[in-house]
Amino acid sequence: MSSYSIKDLERISNMKAHTIRIWEQRYGLFSPERTGSNIRYYDDDQLKKLLNVCTLLNQGMKISKISQLSKAEIADEIERIIADSAQADAQVEAIVNQALVAASTFDGALFEETFNQAVKSLGMRKTYEKVIYPLLVRTGLMWIKDDLLPSQEHFLSNLIRQKLLAAIDALPLPARPAQKWLLFLNEEEDHEIGLLFAHYVIRESGQNVVYLGARVPYRDLSKVVQQCQPTHIYSFVVNNQFQEQLPGLLEKLTSDFNSCNICISSGSQFAQQTIEQYPVTQIGSINKLIDIINSDAKHRS
Repeated sequence: MSSYSIKDLERISNMKAHTIRIWEQRYGLFSPERTGSNIRYYDDDQLKKLLNVCTLLNQGMKISKISQLSKAEIADEIERIIADSAQADAQVEAIVNQALVAASTFDGALFEETFNQAVKSLGMRKTYEKVIYPLLVRTGLMWIKDDLLPSQEHFLSNLIRQKLLAAIDALPLPARPAQKWLLFLNEEEDHEIGLLFAHYVIRESGQNVVYLGARVPYRDLSKVVQQCQPTHIYSFVVNNQFQEQLPGLLEKLTSDFNSCNICISSGSQFAQQTIEQYPVTQIGSINKLIDIINSDAKHRS
């Protein structure tokens, strides 16, 4: 079981430590333990309760009422919010918080339940756009600030990876694909979630995908392109340390594979400005990817 200081709770929940202490003192919402040196700390259950309290507050429920709810009643309220598609913003916030609890506490069963409910309510594409991507951004920032252990981030990433692979595997094979997309990450890149979701979207759209995954040596990429003859080559740039090498990669891609549509995604402003200098297609959103698939498929049919 993990332990958290009140500053940890503040950063993870975005709720001020002063407010958390008031709730603790006035309403008895939390019961911190103390170390041998009398330092207060909170456990996984209290982190989970805090995130659930924040979800109910965002729904407009008063803290005085929340403090009177039992653990089971709070859980029932959270389930009701997640199931209520009419209140989209509150529903998504509740789902993200529950997934964050699952990551922080290594609770695979909670993640499974939360993810399945999200897909049922939102569909796979919206789940990625509204839940998974914001969750990855939030946990990535938490990891940078040491609010989340690397093992917790890896736990979450692997759960998401498994779900995406299962979703891809469940899709029917494309009948008459107009496009063949080669998907890869460069030799320095490990962050595969975005590329996997692109794989799902492209396959769902009825196109063929050759998926190479992470850390692909460039010499291997050349051999695959020669053998497979893709219409599109698509990669993500996430690792900030690779950005200095990005011009060299773009130069080689556009020179060696000029018969293909080269597509790149990156959330970094520096990388985006670099990409603009080359004859490649920059994909900044799911809708942009879908537009490219549809327009190119129509052109080739």
